Amino acid sequence: MLNFSNFKILTFIQYWVINRLFHNFVEDLHMEGEKPKKILMIHQGGLGDFILCLPAFGSIRRYYPEARIELMDYPRMLQLVERRYYVDQGTSIDQAGLGSFYLKDGSLGGAVSRYFAAFDQAFLFLQDRWRVFSDNIRKTGVKRVFCISPFPELGEGIHVIDHMLSSLSSMGIPAGGSIPRIFLSEEDKRFAEEWLRHRSTYEEVQEGVVALHPGGGSRNKLWPIENFLDLATRITADLGLKTILLIGPAEREYLGGWLERMRSMNSMWAEHLPLIHVASLLERCRCYMGNDSGITHLAAAVGIPTIALFGPTDPEIWGPRGERVAILRKNPGCSPCSEEELDRCNQRRCLELIEVEEVMERARRLMCGRGE
Repeated sequence: MLNFSNFKILTFIQYWVINRLFHNFVEDLHMEGEKPKKILMIHQGGLGDFILCLPAFGSIRRYYPEARIELMDYPRMLQLVERRYYVDQGTSIDQAGLGSFYLKDGSLGGAVSRYFAAFDQAFLFLQDRWRVFSDNIRKTGVKRVFCISPFPELGEGIHVIDHMLSSLSSMGIPAGGSIPRIFLSEEDKRFAEEWLRHRSTYEEVQEGVVALHPGGGSRNKLWPIENFLDLATRITADLGLKTILLIGPAEREYLGGWLERMRSMNSMWAEHLPLIHVASLLERCRCYMGNDSGITHLAAAVGIPTIALFGPTDPEIWGPRGERVAILRKNPGCSPCSEEELDRCNQRRCLELIEVEEVMERARRLMCGRGE
């Protein structure tokens, strides 16, 4: 039987529970509304993967406009974004002490741990299936750690950029634009002007130049080099434009003699340049043509007409994005293929079927502003 005393006790308990729930709700609301002051982003991968992360970096920057954002990555990547909208400062991922963070029972002391501890929030753009790395970051005192796989699950059928933006949306960070962009400074643009001025005439610069990149990170993704030779000849003869060959250490190693033949064609050579200088030269070009490579993604990100030659990989997942991007590919029935299938492939029909005239026609259309 409920008497007055029992009623008072029940009322007091009910009041206490409701008050406690409300207090917890207010605390949670405060935590959700509390913006971090220092944010760390960590990325590890090649140039193409890095460019595809830029829309995600931009979404984080837009959502936390007042925060100081730092990026840990390879130095060659940092030059593309440091103090260029996305991040305030970059830190090299190649440093002593970081290796222990990949170990479950690794030693977490030292300068790296102190560096991590200064951040309120961290976004990890890397594969961390067992959460070892992210858990170790938390142990240093970072309040919130979010791990974003840079690659969609096999069979998911979604572009890498959309995959990462979707991951951020699930964390409450609205997706921004889905096109990667590189922001060049006036100093960058002056470098390009000076570089071109010393290697070509005023008339050639005014007419415009075309960039070619015959190499790439994987030999399995290369359009036949003889096609690039033919292409360079056609660009000069048919379009009256001079070409820039973008060459890195990998191309010099496995294209060897073919490159020397291209040198004799009076093309300008841009060899072993920092990526930000490559980007500034690309921005001055009327068009770019290249393989499925990081430099192709870079060309698309500076906004010039870009022709990407795809073979064994799926452009619906890995293709460059831009306002003036055309992807050329053939499907001989076996493309796209897996890494294992690619290793067993003795010929690259998916690339060999792309003809020089097809590339030329697409270039004419893009440079005339007729889209893809």
